Amino acid sequence: MTEADTDTNFEQTASRSADADRRTDRDGITGHVVSVLWNRTEGRPRALWRVLGVYVTSFVGIFMLPALALAGTELPPSVAGAAQNLIAALTGLLVAVGVAKYVDRRPLTDYGLAFSPSFLKDFGAGSVIALAGMAVALPASLIAGWATVSEVFSGGVGTNVLPFAAAFGVYTIQWAFTAFWEELVFRGIILTSAVEGFRSRWLSDRGAVVAGVVASSLIFSLGHFPGTLEKFGFRVALGLLLGAAYVWTDSLALPIGLHFLVNFAMNNIYGLSNFLEAAEAAMLIRPTFTGPAQFVGVYGAINGAAVLCVAALTVGYVALRNGDLGSRLSSAYLQRD
Repeated sequence: MTEADTDTNFEQTASRSADADRRTDRDGITGHVVSVLWNRTEGRPRALWRVLGVYVTSFVGIFMLPALALAGTELPPSVAGAAQNLIAALTGLLVAVGVAKYVDRRPLTDYGLAFSPSFLKDFGAGSVIALAGMAVALPASLIAGWATVSEVFSGGVGTNVLPFAAAFGVYTIQWAFTAFWEELVFRGIILTSAVEGFRSRWLSDRGAVVAGVVASSLIFSLGHFPGTLEKFGFRVALGLLLGAAYVWTDSLALPIGLHFLVNFAMNNIYGLSNFLEAAEAAMLIRPTFTGPAQFVGVYGAINGAAVLCVAALTVGYVALRNGDLGSRLSSAYLQRD
């Protein structure tokens, strides 16, 4: 063996030793820490950190930016709400684009934003379903003697409110923006990431979808800072409905339509938002509620029953649309987290 051969063997041995050291380090404490944070197979953070990252980023951009941008302004309540949610919608869209391109590396359409004629159909169906389902609440309160209609085509009271027609139109825009960004963030990104994260050898695909819908609904409710158990439960129930509508259709169209008209119907069409701030809002029908708060309150039993009506109508629509209630949720990531 020549001296050159000896040097070559030494270099190969040293290289194999370095590779072994790297493997040992990867499989050691550092490797375990990295494995908790990073999915090597998919080349992206694990689902928990993706969800937390989106939640924190959205909180800063969606809740803090509008407050800073509109600080000191004296806009009419309807205009202020529309401006806040326009900023929130743009921020939510930027977050989605950034996550899709730099984290998930997949098209934005994977978050349920595949626009097509069927998208408009599902959006319209969701809007009609919500409008019809929420319509049962006010008659129920009127029949029970817990409400009276005090005004129709009401522009609201306050020093800086718009006339009814203008304010009603602006509130329509506000709730459209609200539905868009909340569904994109909480269903499109967070629910999709949660389902991908729950998929494992211990949980079936169906179980992962159920767990993802529940987890995203809890996050959705917590994101609205519920101060009471009634508020928390109401928004969890609404989140479950919207999450189910998303996975049943693999599109944000139906949940956006449902969300849009549930908000609009409660706040501005049927006047079901029974709290002090509602006096400033334009309402097609402005009722005065006198019944017990646990029944006629905005998060009371009657409004909760109306949401259940919306859910029943949604189930019927999906059954007719799909032929079953199976999940249609698709994912660009076939490997399990």
